[in-house]
Amino acid sequence: MLYKLGAVPYLNALPLIHYLKDRPRLEPPAPLARLLKIGELDIATAPIVTLFENPQYSLVPGVCIGSNGPVGSVKVFFLEPGVDLTNVRTIYLDMESKTSALLLKVLLKFKYGRNLEEITFFHPIPPRTCQAKLLIGDKAMKELSTTPPADLGYEWTSWTGLPFIYAAWICRHAEVTGRAVQDLQDARDKGMANIASVIPEKSVFSFDAIKTYLENLVYTLGPKEMEGLNLFRDYVSRAEFLEEPKFQYAVS
Repeated sequence: MLYKLGAVPYLNALPLIHYLKDRPRLEPPAPLARLLKIGELDIATAPIVTLFENPQYSLVPGVCIGSNGPVGSVKVFFLEPGVDLTNVRTIYLDMESKTSALLLKVLLKFKYGRNLEEITFFHPIPPRTCQAKLLIGDKAMKELSTTPPADLGYEWTSWTGLPFIYAAWICRHAEVTGRAVQDLQDARDKGMANIASVIPEKSVFSFDAIKTYLENLVYTLGPKEMEGLNLFRDYVSRAEFLEEPKFQYAVS
């Protein structure tokens, strides 16, 4: 593959990258978006909001990182008793992924009818005291909590009945060669068919926990997944969280 690849350094990317011939550069979601912008990467498993902000980018068809129910790695943890999404007023945002932060704001505004002006969002440095915090990736899976956290994958799907797409292979060019698309899709297919083989030998999580986590994720960007992606785009647009979001498919 002639493209410079990047991927998130999280467990959820393993089925997509384990069988790639060229090893991608591993960075958190927000840095991946920046590296695409300055041309250090050509294609990356970047946050889906990256497409909304860069209409000149293209979406490699058929491959994503998503959930259809609980995701397990995008959660809001509540730090005070009696606090939940219906009444929380101060939240620290993990800004490694703007997509997850915007998903939380969409849920608060449209699902729970909250006035976001009454909620204080802190980032990038957490305050000394805060009622809740949004964590993503492996650290969200490691976090221990005395009260049940809000899993944002569950919150979205229980509300809309649709999958949620957190990331996809996004290309900074308007077109992607058919061979590159096929390579990315083939690696995904092999990873999904051999989940046990992509699990690292050394991890803070058990083999069974990782296997269950990966098997519950969505890696194929089909019609329902696109419907969920488009609905999220529409909510982001209605709330004017970003300028009018647009995106296009890569041409294979």
